[in-house]
Amino acid sequence: MGFDINRFKAEVDEEFICPICSGVLEEPVQAPICEHAFCYECITEWLSRKVSCPIDREVITPNELKPAARVLRNLLSRLLIMCDNASSGCTAVVKLEHLEIHQQGCEHNPKRPAPCEQDCGPLVPTNEFEHQNGLYSEIRMLLLIVRRIRAMVLEINREIDVLESRMKKILD
Repeated sequence: MGFDINRFKAEVDEEFICPICSGVLEEPVQAPICEHAFCYECITEWLSRKVSCPIDREVITPNELKPAARVLRNLLSRLLIMCDNASSGCTAVVKLEHLEIHQQGCEHNPKRPAPCEQDCGPLVPTNEFEHQNGLYSEIRMLLLIVRRIRAMVLEINREIDVLESRMKKILD
């Protein structure tokens, strides 16, 4: 599925739009004879149901698809796109070719691993902090319960020792 056209800073030429999803071409491939370009995922899905080009109905199979022309891929790679995490506060605008690298290190990426807020050791995706913190709280609560039970067991063992001592005195 192509990139949302609204994420691009400049107007996107029609040649860069996938005719199936109406997004900007993502992993572009082209039909062998008519050379129409599509997102790889879009045309693969299309060809799983039909065996023809969605534009001119030319017969094609998935095996016949080839990478889009280098000039098209190069022009696409230079388009400026907003980060996927713009809704989370990222203001970065990068070339399409650098988007994946930016995403991996983006501080607004909710799936970017970061140290646990409770300093418990593991790296946790930031979108799981709340869940992780909830687990941490539950673990702390369980540890308190375990400590109380151990204290109770210790007290019971002391009482048993006292009772055994008294019984021994009575029997002697």
